[in-house]
Amino acid sequence: MVRLVCFEWRKHFLKRSIIIAMLLFSVLNIAKVYSIHEESSLLANPGWKDLYWKEWADFGGAITNKRIEKLMNIYLPLEQLTADHTASTKYRTPDTYLSNVYEDWNFFRLNYVDPMKYAYDYKAYAQGVVSAAKENIAFYESVDNSYERNKNAVIAKLFEGRSITSFAYTEMYQYYVQYDFSGLLVLLICLYGLMSVFLHEKVTEMDILLLTSKAGGKATIWAKLIASALFVSSVSFWFWVVDFVSFSIIFDSWDAASSPLFMLVDFIHAALNVSLWQYAILSALIKTAGILVFALAFLFMSILFRNALIPFIISLFISFISIYFEEVTMGSGRIWIKVINPFVLLFNRELFRKIEFVSLVGFPLPSYIAALLLATAWGALLLGGILIVVRKNTLWKGGGNRVHLEV
Repeated sequence: MVRLVCFEWRKHFLKRSIIIAMLLFSVLNIAKVYSIHEESSLLANPGWKDLYWKEWADFGGAITNKRIEKLMNIYLPLEQLTADHTASTKYRTPDTYLSNVYEDWNFFRLNYVDPMKYAYDYKAYAQGVVSAAKENIAFYESVDNSYERNKNAVIAKLFEGRSITSFAYTEMYQYYVQYDFSGLLVLLICLYGLMSVFLHEKVTEMDILLLTSKAGGKATIWAKLIASALFVSSVSFWFWVVDFVSFSIIFDSWDAASSPLFMLVDFIHAALNVSLWQYAILSALIKTAGILVFALAFLFMSILFRNALIPFIISLFISFISIYFEEVTMGSGRIWIKVINPFVLLFNRELFRKIEFVSLVGFPLPSYIAALLLATAWGALLLGGILIVVRKNTLWKGGGNRVHLEV
């Protein structure tokens, strides 16, 4: 079986066209990350970058009253000077850090004051959520509503003890967790690579010859599926690694990896208590699971036709429809519609940005678990469909050299 898998891998995926596409798309991916940095990063300005890391020695690390006081001694005078918009805009006066007092005010506000305030206040905010959830638990117990009671119990446990004790540079992660472009590139490469897996034998009419071989039956089918899964996983992880390394290098920071996920403002209600590096790994695994579901859909489409163009177009259409519905349901309260779409695994920040539930026989199930279960069901359904359709062509039942065809 190992040799057969390796043979299928070389035959379908070790192609010059796929390797070239991987390299070109990787360069395109890195260029996209660079454009995000240049267009959006606060530290894309060299002056801001130099000043940020100069001030980091005083304000980075553990959040202490001494550091907060020192920061306020710089910021409050700037806030007062810019309050009525009458301060001088003269370039590079001796008492400014950057070009003028207004730029100084924006620099400290955006880079240090606002993020540090969010981090400092988060503990009290989380405790407020816990208190509200416990009040809800008591209320729903009084009205015998077990679903809402259990839901609030999960929320209370999730937010209990949350706090941010250290200040870190998180700008890289803020854009990294929002980045989806690489997922589209992976889908396109997988779609291109997978179209030939079952169609190759049909086009060359080798499918008839394979009927006379034991390896042309179940063994070949499973070898194709395993090789396809390895190809999809390899392409996926390659791009996820390129994403992370590109963001880290271009944003010039490997910091904040150990910070909690809820340190990002967009994840103030994060559905998991994990660090940023743990979330990066988890997100990569879940994205790959989503790609594998689409890969099975692409394979299923390909075995229904003898020409590659039609299943390619249909598969592309299915992908775009899934993307459209993901965009429509993102941030909405239509949770079941959102989690039934396997594309939500590729945009999985929507699953972890806040805690949401679906009702499963009266039990509150977190939306990310529901999405994974439904994706598994989609995968099993598509795999079953593939095995049912291809058995019409070859099915080895053992016993001598007989080959039974099922029509």
